[in-house]
Amino acid sequence: MLFGLLAKLPLGLLYALARLIYFITYYVVRYRRGLVFEHLRTAFPERSEAELRTLAKNYYLNLADVLVEVIRANEISPAELDQRVSHKNFELLDELVAQGRSIIFLSAHSGNWEWLQLSVGLRLPIPMDGVYKPLHNKAMDRFIFGMRTRFGSSLIDVDNFMAEVVKNKRQQRAYAVLADQKPKGSGRFHTTQFLNRETRFFIGPEKIAQFAKAAVVFVRMTRKSRGYYEAEYELIAEPPYMKDDKNYPITELYARAVESHINANPDSWLWSNRRWRVRNHNKKVA
Repeated sequence: MLFGLLAKLPLGLLYALARLIYFITYYVVRYRRGLVFEHLRTAFPERSEAELRTLAKNYYLNLADVLVEVIRANEISPAELDQRVSHKNFELLDELVAQGRSIIFLSAHSGNWEWLQLSVGLRLPIPMDGVYKPLHNKAMDRFIFGMRTRFGSSLIDVDNFMAEVVKNKRQQRAYAVLADQKPKGSGRFHTTQFLNRETRFFIGPEKIAQFAKAAVVFVRMTRKSRGYYEAEYELIAEPPYMKDDKNYPITELYARAVESHINANPDSWLWSNRRWRVRNHNKKVA
């Protein structure tokens, strides 16, 4: 398919394509621009329209870069990936592995989350499973699945996640979850204030950490310059856990960590995701 051919190009050429993608998505098709501006206005009410416009443009520029970087991930070598993604405080993971702990990695759709999973999978000495929702487009699904499993990581369909955790309870494993998008279904959620609005969060990772007696590590993926990122690790919870079906302290800590990371890197988060039900996102934007 086309993406497979594009993946063979060097990043320098792909970044030229990214500028074209930015122009088309922002100026021509105006991909979810009203939604993005509505999200930004709510999250940063103190910012002027001019500041929000600059932030939005930087977001679309970065999103275009991430798209071509994800395409390139299907051909990137371990050596190049190691050069482009540095790791801060990785010794924390070494300590947890040495203790025999399983690990729940919680991160967000910020920076380049696809390179993050590949890079951690390369370095981690225990098996790592990523939670995965299959795509409707079969060709695209095969491309993404193949890319994410290139360096040994496995993928678990989100619908089978808990069953796999139960099956592997006695094994030391790592699980990678991006839990910052809107929960689906009618199950239980944790509700908190997030980016100036009431927001629901998945409680699944917290329940799994309790069941598997796993340490919970938040990963900040930060763009340092074009094509270069830093992953930073923070232990936010570890056993023993107190079971509480009314409060979800781990999920709350995760929400606060994601919000802090977004505030520090506002042009890198996935603002075009339909995270909230917004009624007035058709407001005219410049």
